[in-house]
Amino acid sequence: MDTAMDILDAAFPVIHAVIFVIGVVNNVSLLLASFLRTPKTLNNYSIMIKFGTLNDLISVFSDFFTMQRLLVIPGNLIYLSLGPCSLISPRACYLVYCMQLCTLIYSLYVMTASFAYRMWILNFSTPSTRTVVIVMILLYFPPAILAFAFTFAQADIEIVQKFLLENAPSYLTEPGALTGHSGMTFHLVFTILFVIFTPGPVYVIIMVLRHKILARLTQHSTDMSDRTKKMHGNLVQALTVHAMLPPVTCIGVLIYLILFFDMYHHVALEKAIFTSQD
Repeated sequence: MDTAMDILDAAFPVIHAVIFVIGVVNNVSLLLASFLRTPKTLNNYSIMIKFGTLNDLISVFSDFFTMQRLLVIPGNLIYLSLGPCSLISPRACYLVYCMQLCTLIYSLYVMTASFAYRMWILNFSTPSTRTVVIVMILLYFPPAILAFAFTFAQADIEIVQKFLLENAPSYLTEPGALTGHSGMTFHLVFTILFVIFTPGPVYVIIMVLRHKILARLTQHSTDMSDRTKKMHGNLVQALTVHAMLPPVTCIGVLIYLILFFDMYHHVALEKAIFTSQD
């Protein structure tokens, strides 16, 4: 197994590059399609697609820029950035990491808002463009405030190095930009809990909305044209596939727990914690 993990570890730069290329191509294509090929009946909904796509692009760039490795040492969170940001400064790596946290949370909000939008138009009139834009901006505030506050949680490099020296003196041999915190402070614990527990409630809301949308479509199927029913059905199907992404976050959490409780340890797993979120 160690041999396979060694191969995976060596392949991570390629994996990040592949994720970056696929992410950029897919999101740029979707963004162009939302601007150039959106039917008039979906103009307002395309606003949500634009917000979500731009957010995903930022997330993809952030992941490639940092290529983060999480050093799992009880009592603290320490990061080793192996991407291009390491050529600039540890602070640049940490700030981009905070931005990435914001995009991961916001992507969950966009999914939820997409289902809520479909539910809304099945019961009420289509919301105005202004209303949709305002809602999408307001949804950005919670993760943005969290990420902004988290930028102040970075400890001085001397404190991080001292913690490593005292708790794991021979742990780190790989070069990169080292960042971290001064321990498990309230600020850090709150951020961890917010990120870990956000996907659960969000996914429950998404599933409830999906059930209600399908029930509504069945209830009013005789009042809708075949074209309208097909459009709603296709959109719900597409959203459902997209909604399967939140549970993927659990993979990163599971890997962290495996490392934290020392059930199995390998550098590749430390790098996979963040990569699995993309």
